[in-house]
Amino acid sequence: MLRPGRYKSLVKRIPYSISVACFAAVLLVSAGIVEADKPDFSGSYTLTGSKGAFKREIGKVWTLKASQTESAIEVTRVTEGHQNTYKCPLNGGEGRYSSPGGASGTCKARLKGKNLLLETLVMTRPQPNGPMVQVHTRERWELSTDLKTLTIKSDVDFPGSPVNGFQLVEPWTEIYKRN
Repeated sequence: MLRPGRYKSLVKRIPYSISVACFAAVLLVSAGIVEADKPDFSGSYTLTGSKGAFKREIGKVWTLKASQTESAIEVTRVTEGHQNTYKCPLNGGEGRYSSPGGASGTCKARLKGKNLLLETLVMTRPQPNGPMVQVHTRERWELSTDLKTLTIKSDVDFPGSPVNGFQLVEPWTEIYKRN
């Protein structure tokens, strides 16, 4: 049995380089565990259902392809034959975004727990002679535990407009199955 005073002498006998190496190994293993917990949304998906303001037309095929790296996620949506691709940085920075209707703006993304949060901000003119309106869309992506279902919950607001604070567009949910 070791006496309390002997622990200090044992610690003093361990070479500094071994202590540092052990500490570094613990950090690397911990970092690997954290990395393993990061979800990867890469894959091809087909829209199978929706809820809320989004109404899917039966018979129309809508697809989504995501390609995620350590630094960004690239998303391609094909809706009724029209393709829209954008790439959002995952580090909180802004990327270029173009909406399916052609409005330009910015996008950014971040991982939060098991979710991917995507935000886009575009300026558009909804009516030909009307004022420019800023449209802010937020998406929360979540994969099912079996990784076969992608659920995207979306909502829109209009910062800086006279209607800011009023919900003009009801939130919606899109449900995709992995191909």
